[in-house]
Parts: sequence; C-alpha cells; structure tokens
Amino acid sequence: MKRIFSLIFIGVLSVVLITGCTNNDNVEIDKSKTVNEEEKNIEKSVEINEGEEVEAEEIKEGVFTGNKAYDFALLDREGNEISLSSLQGKVVFLNFWASWCGPCKVEMPHMQKVYEEYKDKDVVILAVNITASEKDGIKGVTSFLDENKYTFPVVFDMDGSVSTKFRVSGIPTTYIIDKDGIIVNRVTGALSEDSIKEQIEAGMK
Repeated sequence: MKRIFSLIFIGVLSVVLITGCTNNDNVEIDKSKTVNEEEKNIEKSVEINEGEEVEAEEIKEGVFTGNKAYDFALLDREGNEISLSSLQGKVVFLNFWASWCGPCKVEMPHMQKVYEEYKDKDVVILAVNITASEKDGIKGVTSFLDENKYTFPVVFDMDGSVSTKFRVSGIPTTYIIDKDGIIVNRVTGALSEDSIKEQIEAGMK
C-alpha cells in the first residue's frame, strides 16, 4: 500500500515539475518578446526623431554660399516676366551688370559664347541689368545688346531693388546657383570664358 502511495506521489510530483518548467519557459519567452518589442519601439522612436531633426533643418535664404538664393521676378527684353524660382532644376549663372561698366563689356562676349554652348544643358545665363544706373534706360540697354548681338536672357532691375537685395556693390557680380536654388559661389569682377565654364561645372556637381 505504501508502495502504491509512493508511486502516486512521485507521479504527481513529476507532473508538477514538468508543468512548472513549461510555465517558466513560457515566462522567459514572453519576456524575450517584450524586450524585442521594446527594442523595435526604441528603433522606431529614434528613426522618427532623426526624421524630425532633418525636417527641422531648413536652408535659410540669403546671399552667401550655402544659402537658398532670394527669389525675384523681373521683365526681359520681350516684356516677359522671369522669376528665379521658375529656373529651379537648372544651374543659373546670375550676372549683375550695366552697359557703362568696362569690365562688364569685357566679360559679356565670353558669356555669349558659353550661353551658346550650354543653353541645351540645363544651364541658364541670366544677366540682370541694373537699369536704375543706366543713363538712357531700357532703350539704351536694348540698343547696346542688339549692336553686340547678345542673345542670352537679360532682365531689367528698374529700381535697383534686386541688386540691393543681393548686396551688389561692384559690377560685374555673379552668383552661381545650383539646380536646387542653392548658392554655390559668388564672384566679383570679370570672368574669362574658361572661368565661366569652371563656375558652371561646379554648380552642376
């Protein structure tokens, strides 16, 4: 009889031990799942935070290298309005000049040659005439352009507000603006044909 009770007791104990191990294993698995889920949540949180930081870093408008160039809209020789923002997606050689400026006259034939070579390559030569400083106004500037057979785009800064905004103190002054509208470089003084090409190529990278 004692032997029967002993066997029953051993059987019950075995069941309890087996059940206990299984429960402990389940607890450990659950803990493992919880840890993994927490890790995933942390990773997601980091990704979101990093995304928020990137979005928060906005490029400022300005006239220095790395700034987004100020937008403007001026009329060209045909009376069409050209805005800088409408040229986004192209490299812009933005040149401030006047017909009475000696160094500008030296530079402009080089601009014409580069214009003819690059006009089909997502590159824009845009010459901003500081018309407020011109003795004979638009009429005189147009005659000067026609006489020299310059065909690159020219717009008229009638009141000098755009040249003032871009802090143009000496001419010619040129801004190289990349396809995203970011200023790559600013150059004061006349450029040679090779130098113009170098500046444009730098803007295309």
